[in-house]
Amino acid sequence: MKTFFIKIKQLMKFGVVGLSNTAVTLGVYYLLIYLGVNYMISNIIGYFAGSINGYIWSKGWVFKEAKATVKSSVLKYYIVYGSSLILSTAVMYLWVNVLGISDKIAPILTLCITVPYNFIFQKIWAFREKKVNKDIDSENNKDM
Repeated sequence: MKTFFIKIKQLMKFGVVGLSNTAVTLGVYYLLIYLGVNYMISNIIGYFAGSINGYIWSKGWVFKEAKATVKSSVLKYYIVYGSSLILSTAVMYLWVNVLGISDKIAPILTLCITVPYNFIFQKIWAFREKKVNKDIDSENNKDM
């Protein structure tokens, strides 16, 4: 039961970080749209701005128990984020160019897909906790 509450707490922390990432991402996106920048370019720039915020908070607060090195976690984090950006860009194109949804609404719809995607892959891969094999450790300690 304790493990369940730890996972719920982690998911809630991820949600808080996600909200701040969303604020950064959408803030940059809408500012660039206001300045006349193409919506696809605005989406990419906003996405990377939010990703910097997300890495710092994810590594230091959400997945702080994880023992992944900074070098390893940064690489994995940006592989996940990069694949999520590709997914986001494709979905944005679909919303706006194929389905005719407003470029003001499309990024919000896209978040419904990319947020769960990011959480799952950050949790199971980018910030994965290393498991210690207790059986091997106990066998090694007997020999000493």
